[in-house]
Amino acid sequence: MEKNELITEILKKEIVKALGCTEVGLIGYTVAKAKPDDVYSIKEIKIILDKGTFKNAYSVGVPNTGKFGILPAVVGGLLGNKENDLEIFKDIKYDEELEEFIKDKLKIEVIDSEVYCKVYIEADKTYESETKGSHSGKVIDETLKEAYKNLTLKDFIDYLDDIPKDVINLIKETININNNLSIPEVSEDFINLNINDDILNNMVKKTVSGVYNRMIGVNKPAMAIAGSGNMGLVSTLPIIAYDEINNKDEEKLIKSITLSSLTTIYSTYYSSYISSMCGCVNRGGIGAVSGLSYYIHYNEENIINYIEESIKSFTANLTGIICDGGKIGCALKIASGVFGIYLSLFSKVPYNNGIVGKNFEECIKNIGKIGKSMKSVDDAIIEILKSKEL
Repeated sequence: MEKNELITEILKKEIVKALGCTEVGLIGYTVAKAKPDDVYSIKEIKIILDKGTFKNAYSVGVPNTGKFGILPAVVGGLLGNKENDLEIFKDIKYDEELEEFIKDKLKIEVIDSEVYCKVYIEADKTYESETKGSHSGKVIDETLKEAYKNLTLKDFIDYLDDIPKDVINLIKETININNNLSIPEVSEDFINLNINDDILNNMVKKTVSGVYNRMIGVNKPAMAIAGSGNMGLVSTLPIIAYDEINNKDEEKLIKSITLSSLTTIYSTYYSSYISSMCGCVNRGGIGAVSGLSYYIHYNEENIINYIEESIKSFTANLTGIICDGGKIGCALKIASGVFGIYLSLFSKVPYNNGIVGKNFEECIKNIGKIGKSMKSVDDAIIEILKSKEL
């Protein structure tokens, strides 16, 4: 497959609309695929989840329920239409009686796996469904992923010279949907911050607001990138915020968001869709740094050098922040991430520093190695979550 054709196919598969945290969406969608006609005939629901899905769904808001966590995601799935996929909670009217009926019938098992959710429902018979490999169950062929991992930063930048019309439309939709999720602005009783730098102030407030709104379950979709809505927000909103304060140049914005999406996906393929390391900061941050550096140095001959220097600085700074699940507190991690993104645009760290790579590709590979080495961290996090008395 020709390089640009491969890039286009990957973008179309990895940028998808999702309502609420993708992990509760995964649970709700899988439940909806298995539910009986009469939900009050249910005797037991058993859900088997991978570690990442369990921790990301444990404390996060579920749209149209006013509640947080796995139980309302299950109830929402029983109320939802499976045809809505990862927008499973769209248009549901939450049923407190159904929650009360279901809560003692719900059993959860956590396994070591990539993205995975299996549901068994005992009613008049056994109903079951499974979603694995991705949040939607639509798995990208490994040969395509491997081919994509062999691309270079130059390949991505060359792609920007002639972006296909359907990809431009996808990126425009991503900009509009993710920007809309940053409204309303995050409440001051959560974070009261006024930075004396208009660009950074706008970047932090817009990105934190988008993530906060998503984590409390605001009834607005996000465009997820590489399996994560928050990663989609982090890889787009800082660039959108920068564009608002500066030129409002649509062509530059579209190209910068496209590059950010490409490098976010590339980083994910060298790590995993859900990991012990915070993907929103580490992988979404890589995307935002790439896109912002491209935006700032647009049309300069040595643009690759500028982008790589920024990536090196970002690699030296925040790599290793843990993922302890989807929750309101993610918005604070993202605030730290945006500071790190901004700082990396104006700093230089040499190659001999720690895990910094000699170029873009090596930085990504090194971050991926660190993420995979942290796998056992999930066990400690899940143990802590299970010990909580809520």
